[in-house]
Amino acid sequence: MVISHFRGARNHYDCAFGTGSKSAVLCFYLFYWLCYNSAMRNDLLTSIKSVFKQNELFSSADINDKNMSEAAKKEGLVRLVKSGDLKRYSYGFYYIPGHGEPSVSEAIELRYISRGKDIYGFYTGECFLMSINNRKISVNEKVEIMTNKATSGKKNVYMFGKRFTLRKPYYPIDKNNVTLNAFLAYIAMTPLSRIKENYSVLADYIKKAHLAANDVMEMAVYYPAKTASKLLASDLYRSLWKH
Repeated sequence: MVISHFRGARNHYDCAFGTGSKSAVLCFYLFYWLCYNSAMRNDLLTSIKSVFKQNELFSSADINDKNMSEAAKKEGLVRLVKSGDLKRYSYGFYYIPGHGEPSVSEAIELRYISRGKDIYGFYTGECFLMSINNRKISVNEKVEIMTNKATSGKKNVYMFGKRFTLRKPYYPIDKNNVTLNAFLAYIAMTPLSRIKENYSVLADYIKKAHLAANDVMEMAVYYPAKTASKLLASDLYRSLWKH
């Protein structure tokens, strides 16, 4: 696409500046290089604006352009930041400027939980209870996330100006199993006494999410054995048969 912008560029330059000398040839290639980079930048910006809204975070990996290498995309992003067309939020993350800027929560969720219909993580621990109670999760809370992007069992990280914990899932997360996966993860990680305290909330979640006993038991084999034991001891297993 970019090359087509310059078809005949040499002829255009020759007509304007003459031909023959080494300096003319060097000037042409400088002229071509400047035009090429300008067109690449414009094409990249057009591609970005066709997918992302103002203040919506993205990385170079989110830009689906088969005609550009990863290195070319990163170089183009740097140029777009310098020109003011984009803003850099944090290392590797950018956005089209609008009113204000993305929040820390948005940045964390995009990086480790979901983008649109693509789901690869969920809040766990006490944040799971907050999420199923429709309470907004503040960055001031003790945030724990189970995500496919975690490479080890548990890791404390500092990113976007916030400390939080990442956990590797017992079973790979996707949009089809996220409700069941999140529920079992909470049961596996939470003391039985705390599960019993929140029995009514968890039983209501089972019903609303339509968690079926067969599905629960099939996935539970990938979790620690104590997970199934807690379901029995807390009486939550009864809710699996009541809807």
